[in-house]
Amino acid sequence: MVQNQLVASIRKTRGKSANHKLRQAGKIPATLYGPRGNILLEMTEESTRHILEKMTGMHELVPITVTDPSNQENWTAKVLLREVQKHPYKHKLIHLDFWELPETKPQVVRIPVHVTGESPGVKSGGVLQMVVREIPVSCLPADIPSKLVVDVSQLEVGDSIKIQEVELPEKVSHSTEENYAIISIVGRAPEEEEEVEEIEGEEGEEGEGEEGTEKDTEGDTKEEETKE
Repeated sequence: MVQNQLVASIRKTRGKSANHKLRQAGKIPATLYGPRGNILLEMTEESTRHILEKMTGMHELVPITVTDPSNQENWTAKVLLREVQKHPYKHKLIHLDFWELPETKPQVVRIPVHVTGESPGVKSGGVLQMVVREIPVSCLPADIPSKLVVDVSQLEVGDSIKIQEVELPEKVSHSTEENYAIISIVGRAPEEEEEVEEIEGEEGEEGEGEEGTEKDTEGDTKEEETKE
């Protein structure tokens, strides 16, 4: 069996009572959507959970082998994880939805951004701001990348990288014509700079006031000596 390959059986029963019995037996209900129709499945909870925990995200294509108990025939497909339902407080799955994609039809999927390199702007005190963490791209299911690497080693404070500047793997294209920033290097907030200037200004005013008092006092003393 291929590593990280999901295993499922077609189930004939449905409803809350049937699903409850499945979970009591250590299994979970699932549904596979796609060109074969909507197929009801049952899967072993523990082994399925361990495989899903190794995935990099819901954009990752994963193989699944489905067996039909009525004739013991099986087939394999590559699917995307569409929805995950988890137990509210136990570390367990309770339901899964999968999506089988047509192999010859391009799909729009969101791929996570992986930042690499050290930004000189960050070294000088700036902050790297991730505006978005995923980028929508278009490609065939077999060409879906696991991540998109973005190099920030040339970014100074005030610089940014826009979505259309991200290099994509071969056979993968941008799914939007918009060109918004996905990563920015921002400096210190203006409010903080204003506070520093105000504090420095207050210190200077206090010093001037003290010197003026001393001069006035000296002037008063001289006047008194003249009068005497």
